[in-house]
Amino acid sequence: MAIFDGYLRERQSSPATIKRWRPVITHLVDHLGHDEPRSISADDIIGWKEALARQSASGRTIREVYLAAAKVVFAWGVENRKLDANPAAGVSVRVPKRHRPRGPSFTSAEARTIPSASLSRDQSKISREQALARRWIPWMCAYSGARVGEIAQMRGRGIIEVEGIWAMRITPEAGSTKSGQARIVPLHPHLVEQGLLRGAEQAGDGPIFYDPARGRGGSAGNAHYKKVGERLAMWVCDLGVDDTHVQPNHGWRHLFKTIARRAGIDPEACVIAKSRIVLSMRM
Repeated sequence: MAIFDGYLRERQSSPATIKRWRPVITHLVDHLGHDEPRSISADDIIGWKEALARQSASGRTIREVYLAAAKVVFAWGVENRKLDANPAAGVSVRVPKRHRPRGPSFTSAEARTIPSASLSRDQSKISREQALARRWIPWMCAYSGARVGEIAQMRGRGIIEVEGIWAMRITPEAGSTKSGQARIVPLHPHLVEQGLLRGAEQAGDGPIFYDPARGRGGSAGNAHYKKVGERLAMWVCDLGVDDTHVQPNHGWRHLFKTIARRAGIDPEACVIAKSRIVLSMRM
């Protein structure tokens, strides 16, 4: 669909967005039997929604993936005078409130299990980079609240010293960030004490937690660092931290926010003010 390609060009969408949304638009075109956006009506979108439901797509997926993508693309078409109206506007799916038997963060026991296992010296059956990922990524996530993908893409040069304070530079250039913005996050002194700087120094300009030369190709839409996160998640599940209501990699971020709120600190604030780290978390 030309309108989708136009949206991608102007927005300069990330490979991950393209990979996620192109099948959505392709599915819509296949359902309609044509790719002329001016001929699409609200009834067509409702029919598409109902067809997705018959194909066993969950209500949440229909709402948050299929309809969300269509609404954004068609809205771009209206803004650029390629459409008179957005046919997906106002079309939604009523989704029952999700029942959570527990919160999304790790329990205290789970939060101890993973770092403890990361200290194991029995790493002979995995690559050096995979061993480094197990050793450091859980700790870095626990102490910073950063996303696993942001840490997994970290390069050696991303560990920097700012006015005497060690920090990590999280940048879109290394892989991706959810906001698309770079930021500098202070390293907890405990990470420095444990020897993280040595691993960063050895990596140099390259990634710390994977070897591009040894990877199986990778691509912009399926980057190496994502595979690092997938392998790490499988390892965490193998440790017994396998409750399906908790994401094995994202649990650290939720735990960080929980502890920050408990301490009366804004969980989104990781601040270096006048060379002083004012946000610190101890396990």
